[in-house]
Amino acid sequence: MRFQSYHLTTTSALSALAGLAVALGGCQSSTTSRPLNTSGNQYAMVNGEQVDIPDINMGNTRAVDAIIDQGKNHSQVMDILRVYVEDYGPRLTGSTNLEDSQRWARNQFADWGLANSRLHNYGTIETRFDRGESTGKILMVSDDPDTDPKELRSMEFSTLSWTIGTDGPTTGHVMFMPESMSDYESNRGNYEGAWVLLNPNYSGKRGIRSTGFMMRDRMDQRHEIRQGIEREDEPVDTEVLPGVQWVGSFDYNGSKIPATLTLDESGENIEGHMAIDGFAEGPLAEASREGDTLKFKWTHSMGSSNITINFDGEKATGTSVSVTSGKEYPIEFLRSDSKALSDEELAEQDSLDALAAVLAENPSGFVSSSKDERVWTTSANDWINRKVEDYPTDIEVNVRQSDYDFIAARISEGLNIQVEFDLDHQLTAGPIPVYNVIAEIPGTEFPDEVIIISAHIDSWDGPGSKGAVDNGTGTAVVTEAARILMESGVKPKRTIRIALWGGEEQGLMGSKAYVASLSEEELSKISAAFVDDGGTNYEGGIPAADFMVDYLAAASAATNGVFFSKTDYDAAMHDDDPDNDELAGYMNVNIRPTGGKIETHGGSDHAAFNAVGVPGFFWDETGRANYQYSWHTQNDRFDQAIEEYLVQSATNMALVAYNLANAPGLLPRDGEVFTDEATIQRNLPPVGSIHDHSHD
Repeated sequence: MRFQSYHLTTTSALSALAGLAVALGGCQSSTTSRPLNTSGNQYAMVNGEQVDIPDINMGNTRAVDAIIDQGKNHSQVMDILRVYVEDYGPRLTGSTNLEDSQRWARNQFADWGLANSRLHNYGTIETRFDRGESTGKILMVSDDPDTDPKELRSMEFSTLSWTIGTDGPTTGHVMFMPESMSDYESNRGNYEGAWVLLNPNYSGKRGIRSTGFMMRDRMDQRHEIRQGIEREDEPVDTEVLPGVQWVGSFDYNGSKIPATLTLDESGENIEGHMAIDGFAEGPLAEASREGDTLKFKWTHSMGSSNITINFDGEKATGTSVSVTSGKEYPIEFLRSDSKALSDEELAEQDSLDALAAVLAENPSGFVSSSKDERVWTTSANDWINRKVEDYPTDIEVNVRQSDYDFIAARISEGLNIQVEFDLDHQLTAGPIPVYNVIAEIPGTEFPDEVIIISAHIDSWDGPGSKGAVDNGTGTAVVTEAARILMESGVKPKRTIRIALWGGEEQGLMGSKAYVASLSEEELSKISAAFVDDGGTNYEGGIPAADFMVDYLAAASAATNGVFFSKTDYDAAMHDDDPDNDELAGYMNVNIRPTGGKIETHGGSDHAAFNAVGVPGFFWDETGRANYQYSWHTQNDRFDQAIEEYLVQSATNMALVAYNLANAPGLLPRDGEVFTDEATIQRNLPPVGSIHDHSHD
């Protein structure tokens, strides 16, 4: 039973694929001189120790053997992964790539004979974003006007998803971002068409993820400033009512922007006016004071906000809450007759004035630096609700650190450097429907009781990324597990439901919506929900509440002693720790007791189930792969996948689902099942081996 790639449609292509199946039919863990559990002694792994299998009747031996044979000796997991990441590519939420891959998965499940194979529409987004081919080059301009610029280096970079791109290749000279108006004045008139280098800000403890978050805020800050520039020629009612003036700042995502507040409390009603320099101004309304606390609605040129201010003598602090977005911004004031703005606030305003001046010259865009050789992709703010026409027009490209340093060094050497970016970004007006993929193997005795095996099919889409490790591998594992179960001909007593979630990267959107769509009765009959979302390492275990350990140990025992890695064995046998020699190389499943609750994290789709009392499990991804190298970066490609690990994972997923579907009852529950106090554990050292894993 083969899956069908949408590229393989001709008879000859299908024949070639069949030949590939024969060639790969025996694909399994690395050949080794060490025997694979030939004694026939089966065992469970609990808390890192080899123990007897709990005496709980699960699936029948013949079916278990069929699953192991199909998964281990006839694996198609790499072929399936290749379809997801090479045929379809990165699969951003709401993108054409994702929807096409979801339709392929739905059709494949149906072709394999799964029931109720469908796209579950969990909502809509306002704008679709499709990223095409994107390139970046560093060029040196010759003194000879008849000689074309020479390409010195191609760049690796990222841009925010849901942002505008370039209109074809856009080349410009390079300028450093001025930090003050005096810096700007020395280069006035030279920013038009330039690519502007932002301060790299390599200091600080925040990791690679901070670059994307700062890009989001800078994008909106530039947009706000541009709107202010556009309003400069519009007539504005600048009348300020008499009263006491307070001078301070509005904290916009860490940037303190000068602000003034005028209050007149001499009459029956409190009146006044507030202004944020260069951004917005307007009168106070519905003002009321209770003791030292003043509340009012501020209607201004950008919209309206609800303001709360607490006075303490000559000082005042509070918050401004946007009526439309709900975002909160700190504000602080001093009576104007107490002291002037601080030097820090004046310097911040000077920097913003310089940015406004640069924007007025219309540069080609801005270039920022990552904190290392990875570039991390995330999204624009409010992408779910933002309409096409509302997207800012300024571009920011985040390049790897070595590319940024190369540009800066060449400019410092006095070379005539240009930068060229070609960013094929397509924004399509919605609403765009977004989906999960759902399919089932119906239970023969208890069809309304369910075991869920799942992964998120969506990914980020930065240039170079194919969404392989996050989470093409998990998606391929779950898809292959479904194939294994169908090919093995098993008849589970309970329904095994396969789910490929959408929108995980943006906050578990698909799984949360799916859980919300279920009744209390339906939720009570879900035995467990398993998620594979930790990269290309193998399913080396799961955390479990103490009262769940026996069931899970019995369900996973058939995997132990079956899958073996020669690479991992050699690493363990050449270290200085003899205690890890006995199980070295075996890809076993370790059940980790965590007390009265499942001690896990909230960072993937299992958390949507735990939040409503349904046991949700995130597989410990164990092995030698460095997850952080690929995660959300340009390195997330097919070549990062480790076949022997994915073979084990898909087979184990199928085995655990089948065994729990045939257990005497649902997985035990005892009140609350979830605590999110534990640190996320995506990549764990295998029991019996040692490997190096780096983390941000």
